[in-house]
Amino acid sequence: MADISVNNQLLGQRLAMDVTQLESIKTVNRHDPNAGLGQAAEEFEALFLHMMLKTMREASGPSELFDSHERDTLMSMHDEQLARHMATKGIGLAEQLVQQLKQPQK
Repeated sequence: MADISVNNQLLGQRLAMDVTQLESIKTVNRHDPNAGLGQAAEEFEALFLHMMLKTMREASGPSELFDSHERDTLMSMHDEQLARHMATKGIGLAEQLVQQLKQPQK
């Protein structure tokens, strides 16, 4: 039971639609272009994973038993949060982006 509350606290700290996260990346990036690169790459990885989950869910077709607008909204929110969590663990995409885009130090 304690594991569930810890996981909920961690997920609550970084909601899928956290606009302040993007603003902090912009601020950090103004001073040092490489500093915000890791965060931006992780955000991109989360967006990529969300699109992948959404496409997979659409490909499975609608469920006649549980088909409703409310369920679709809930599943979309769930997929966004799941993608965010998966991106923190990483699938390797963010690391590859950082490696490709990192600017040499002057």
